[in-house]
Amino acid sequence: MPWSAMGEDVESFHIKYLEGLTCTVIKPFQSHARHTGIMIDWADGFSRYPQEHKPLNLLNVEGGQFALLPNNYVIYDDSHFVDDSERQHLKNYKRGESVYWGP
Repeated sequence: MPWSAMGEDVESFHIKYLEGLTCTVIKPFQSHARHTGIMIDWADGFSRYPQEHKPLNLLNVEGGQFALLPNNYVIYDDSHFVDDSERQHLKNYKRGESVYWGP
């Protein structure tokens, strides 16, 4: 598993809106990609903090390979998700930085 804090109960589900949506991978490599619409999630059983929970996006990256990446590693090419004027704030959404949402 990519994070030792994830649970052992895996769930896969389809989000029709994301299927075929183009995006840019910003970490851990640079690439253009297309979302498959499939999300992979683990039932939370081991995380100590809410920010450790990261559902993964199944992306078809350049070269025909697939990657499972969390939301904060991908920029979607859709104005409903990211406004170009707000890209300067992306540096604040990294693992281990400030928590913006909580229970």
